Amino acid sequence: MTPGGRAASIWALLGVGLLLGSAVLRLGARGIATIASGLTPLEWLLLVALTVAFVYGEGVVTLERRWVPKVLGRARSLAREPRLVLRLLAPLYGLSLVGAPPLRMLRAWAGTTAILVAVLVVRSFPEPWRGIVDFAVAAALAWALLTIVRRAPRALRPEG
Repeated sequence: MTPGGRAASIWALLGVGLLLGSAVLRLGARGIATIASGLTPLEWLLLVALTVAFVYGEGVVTLERRWVPKVLGRARSLAREPRLVLRLLAPLYGLSLVGAPPLRMLRAWAGTTAILVAVLVVRSFPEPWRGIVDFAVAAALAWALLTIVRRAPRALRPEG
């Protein structure tokens, strides 16, 4: 792994990590504010159930087992990518939004669009429901971020 390739791989994971971290902080803050304002027993039950469902269904099954390995693999492959533009756009490359095979790129853009639509829908929810959903989503994204942090050293280890 050349120094430039290693830097591009690190930039890919750092950029993706910053994106996830930003979402965790924003959504988590709203969720915590909702909890601090007080919840009924039914709302607490929903918060716990939704958080468990999101952390397992999205955090573990979808993000940890499927998405994170792809991001780590793309970041690692970036070390051998000779095109400077893709190295500069490393976080987008890691997310398969640029420089991926057409079908994978189409799926990545479709997934990004679906996330944006979901964000707009959840924003229309009244409190405390928006805060409850935001908290659950933040917990799932935090799980994904921790998975990336935990697996990054191995993914960035020089081949050999």
